[in-house]
Amino acid sequence: MNRLLLVEDDPTSRSFLQAASAALPAEVDVADSVEAAYALATVNAYDAWLIDANLPDGTGGALLARLRAEGRTTPAIAHTAARERRELDALRAEGFQIAVSKPV
Repeated sequence: MNRLLLVEDDPTSRSFLQAASAALPAEVDVADSVEAAYALATVNAYDAWLIDANLPDGTGGALLARLRAEGRTTPAIAHTAARERRELDALRAEGFQIAVSKPV
C-alpha cells in the first residue's frame, strides 16, 4: 500500500483532500504546518508529498527545499489557491513535480 503525506492548514480543504484520497489505495498522514510536516517526513517513508503552497509557519517551497537539502527525493505535488500560470510555474521551479490549483 502507498503512503502519502498531505500538508494542508485549511480545515475545509484538508477535509476535501482527505476524502478524495480515501478512494486511493493509500495510507494518508496529515499535517497542518511546515513543522508538523517536517516531523512526519523525516521519520516516515512516503510515496508522495502533497504540500500546500502557503502554511501558517512558512511556505511549501521552503519545506520542500529543507527536505531536499537533506537528500530526500520523495515526489512532491504542490496545491495552492493561486490560479495564475506564473505562480504555478514558480512552484514547479521550486522543485514540485506538479502544481495544481484548489479545488483540486
